[in-house]
Amino acid sequence: MEDDVISLGQVFNTLRKHIIMIIIFAFGGLLVSAGVTYFVMTPKYDSSALILVNQKDNTNVATQYNAVQTDLQMINTYKDIITEPVILDQAAKDLHKSGRFSGTASDLKAALTISNNENSQVVNVTAEATSPYVARDIANAVTKVFQNKITKIMANAKNVSIISAAKLQTNAVSPRKAINLAVGLLAGLVLGILLAFVRELTDKTVKAPDFITDTLGLPLLGTVYNIDSRDLKFGQARSAHGKNARRTRNGGER
Repeated sequence: MEDDVISLGQVFNTLRKHIIMIIIFAFGGLLVSAGVTYFVMTPKYDSSALILVNQKDNTNVATQYNAVQTDLQMINTYKDIITEPVILDQAAKDLHKSGRFSGTASDLKAALTISNNENSQVVNVTAEATSPYVARDIANAVTKVFQNKITKIMANAKNVSIISAAKLQTNAVSPRKAINLAVGLLAGLVLGILLAFVRELTDKTVKAPDFITDTLGLPLLGTVYNIDSRDLKFGQARSAHGKNARRTRNGGER
């Protein structure tokens, strides 16, 4: 138990001894993270459009139920088709006309995220780009081409509706500034603490007389007290030596 208390005390003493260095490293990590976040990383924006894919209209209730179940099973197929060249090639051509996008179908695929909620016929088409305008245009162009072509690709998909067009979103989704700054601060703090313990463990100087007698098993011959360097100035020492010499010659100070 005593060893645990001593070890805990040593930990606190080490942290207190190197607190300035630890603070400097933490502040440095914060500055580096801020520099990378605000001046190196490129902000990215996203925008989403929602589409609904249905079967042919049918007044029979049983047929409608079966159609819905079929649609739910086909959602993954729809999601795959949206990111295929048959859709993206045409979408890229349409986007080139706007002048905001000059990439290829592969660039479009990398920018897209297709998702949907469980048991939902609504497909979410999300585009991410370095410009909020480009992100909006990509999502709208892809969903429009999909709406026009899916009926030719799949005969049963007769009703395709864009229930929500992508809108301009001016708030960047990345980088997440607060998280990046917190990570930088924490990383600097941890690095400072680790370096403090490394310096303490690699310090071979004798810090207490007990180390000589108990650890090394050597006799203690004497102790030299710490003398302030300000008391060892050459001028002061020389002046004191002169005064002592005069006192000796005169038999004392008058």
